[in-house]
Amino acid sequence: MTKYTKTKTKKRRAALARNAGPSRPASVATASPAAMGPLEAETDRLAVEVSRTYRKAMGAAQARRVEQLAPAVPSPVKGFVGLAALRRRTRDDDDDLDVAVATKHPKVEPVTSVEIAARLMLARQVDALGGLAVAVRSGSPVVVVDVPDAAMLDRLGRVWESVLMPATAVCVKFLGSGALRHGQYDALYVVAKTPTKPKDSDDTRRLTLDALGLALPVIAFSPSAETHLPAELLLACTHRIAIPALDARTIVRTIEIVTGRTCRARLDDVTVARTGLGEIAIAVRFDRTPAECVAGLRRLAEAKAVKRGSRDLTLDELHGMDSAVAWARSAIVDLNSWRRGDVGSWSAVSSKVLLNGPPGTGKTTFAAVFARAAGLPIVTASLAGWQSQGHLGDLLKAMRTDFEKARNLANSASGCVMFIDEVDAFADRSSIRHDHADYVIQVVSGFLELTDGLAGNENLFLVAACNDVRRCDPALVRPGRFNPVIEIGLPNLADLEKMFRVRLGPDLVDADLREICERTLGGSGAEVERIVNDARRLARHDGARSIVMHDLLSIVKGEDARPEALRRRTAIHEAGHIVVDVLFNGGAGIHASISPSRGTGGRVVRTEATETAGTYEDYARRLQVLLAGRTAEILMCGDCGHGSGGVAGSDMAVAASMAAAMSGSVGLSGPRPLLFLAPRENTPELLSYPEVRLAANEELTKAADACRALLQRHRGALEAVTEVLLAEGRIDGEGVCRLLATANPPGGAAGGAATRLPGRADGAGGPRIRNTPTRRRKSPPSRERRAGTAPGKPL
Repeated sequence: MTKYTKTKTKKRRAALARNAGPSRPASVATASPAAMGPLEAETDRLAVEVSRTYRKAMGAAQARRVEQLAPAVPSPVKGFVGLAALRRRTRDDDDDLDVAVATKHPKVEPVTSVEIAARLMLARQVDALGGLAVAVRSGSPVVVVDVPDAAMLDRLGRVWESVLMPATAVCVKFLGSGALRHGQYDALYVVAKTPTKPKDSDDTRRLTLDALGLALPVIAFSPSAETHLPAELLLACTHRIAIPALDARTIVRTIEIVTGRTCRARLDDVTVARTGLGEIAIAVRFDRTPAECVAGLRRLAEAKAVKRGSRDLTLDELHGMDSAVAWARSAIVDLNSWRRGDVGSWSAVSSKVLLNGPPGTGKTTFAAVFARAAGLPIVTASLAGWQSQGHLGDLLKAMRTDFEKARNLANSASGCVMFIDEVDAFADRSSIRHDHADYVIQVVSGFLELTDGLAGNENLFLVAACNDVRRCDPALVRPGRFNPVIEIGLPNLADLEKMFRVRLGPDLVDADLREICERTLGGSGAEVERIVNDARRLARHDGARSIVMHDLLSIVKGEDARPEALRRRTAIHEAGHIVVDVLFNGGAGIHASISPSRGTGGRVVRTEATETAGTYEDYARRLQVLLAGRTAEILMCGDCGHGSGGVAGSDMAVAASMAAAMSGSVGLSGPRPLLFLAPRENTPELLSYPEVRLAANEELTKAADACRALLQRHRGALEAVTEVLLAEGRIDGEGVCRLLATANPPGGAAGGAATRLPGRADGAGGPRIRNTPTRRRKSPPSRERRAGTAPGKPL
């Protein structure tokens, strides 16, 4: 008698079970019975038997079809039975079916590979709780089963009876099934795929208590018990099981059961990690060999990796934003604690966070990944989207609608994430001077009011993102509205390699990506994704081959069509920057490149940084680093080009901003250093004072003269670095240190490598104090901004 019969009455189930097929033999071989518990071994044996019977019947049916269609046979074979006859009889079958036909062609259940895998997974977890299988059949335990995977949850809700209960047992759902009656059931169960709606909570509680009062086994399946099951079930729970993801052992055993052969092909970890029930259903079939099944799984895993987008990443794969990921993990822990009742008030949960960082660093992606990791729906909004609805009244209405949608989801779905992008679009009300100030003030005030209105909403997380938090109204970013404010900078070399590995998937696993990462340094995660996509496109257009290192290099290097004279000037410029920076701050974590990328002809990026005290000497050295590029051009070419200035964020713009702050804001120079004229980031206002302009120009002139003298003393190293850049296109700080030691004797002139400040590795001669116009920048970021070393940025 098999265990895979599903009917509602004992009488009909017993009658059909007698006609189900041959009885189980005394023993059936399994892959490794010693490694299995009793329930898993029993489930394995039954699966082997049913699969063998199904394969045999399927082969016989196929032979009949071939015989019927053969030209030598003038008419259809009498009594032909096709694949449709292989199905088992169900409750809809006619009870008066001809017994002779049923005996001649016994019904065989078409067990699938998905069902086999699901049954094995459940049986193993039940065995892990010793004695639970016996308790379910002879006692009245309350078993809560957490199944995070939706496909597995759906499948277990269909097949669990065949694993835990006898074939003749009657099992019914106790939610949504009407009144429960004593003495008519053997077990009760529920499959909660969505949380209970507030309006149904009373009925759910009543039915749950009725079910528990029958003193029968109760089995409850859900993605997360705390959010999807009634609290009464959790209080009554005697056993709790978590169904993990499919592992190699289950996949291999499923292949062996379905094919009837030993699987000798090896499954790699990547394929196992990307294999779910969907892939099992597609690749593991009765008409294939184990090798063909494994090959199919590998093919599906590779296709899955190629199609993965940024929204398919996990928290573990969000590299370069460690602080944000740490907050997300902490928030998920707090959310689960709140649901269990371990947290007394929602206000104790860190539910509002603001991410601040350059464009392309993954802030929007983080919100989506966090929502998915927490198992919560997400509502995405922005001021631009609200403003597109029309006039002020329409804007405020659209804003209220999105906030109300988030509140409703938080109440109905036991949680929600609301993500608001580009919050720096809400201007600082105190800085508004134009004729439409009233309009802007109402918009900002309306947003602040709605944000405060979320304070009383439980299970609701508010995540916001901006490119420059200084542009925001101070009332928006004060503690209580957004806490914490997390800085997300550009990725360093280690983070870049991890990003490339995630996006390359199974491709170039053993390749050395250091050169790719060095040439990409200063770019964002979005840049990494673009490079990989473009490289895949090259490979696809070249005969649909696999991606190779040359594809990546051709993308990151690009085509350098600049005249040789301009390319040499660029190399001299970047050599000046990196030589002076290394002399002051050491060679660790700094890289120079002259590959044209992102609108620039070259760049110097320092990734290892520490905060400084912001003394006069710190500022003076930072000014020299900023002016070193144009100074090197003057020294070696006789003049300088316009590459150091002309746009916001350029070398000269940042240097002038710092010099103005020194004399008009931070009190380090000028005729009246103690007079505070404006915030250090408000460069236009500072430079509106004549005395500040004169003092700033004096500091810049002194820095340029000092930088020229320093480069003159190390001209040999400057020339050597230039040649390396021309030949290789890049150089790191350690390489510059070696050239400095070779071109200049150790302990040489003052200001050399031997005189750098101990412990300094900040990439800046002064503190990072950003002094920029309040107007939004539209030009490409400077090398310092790309490197995360812009003045004013906390280290």
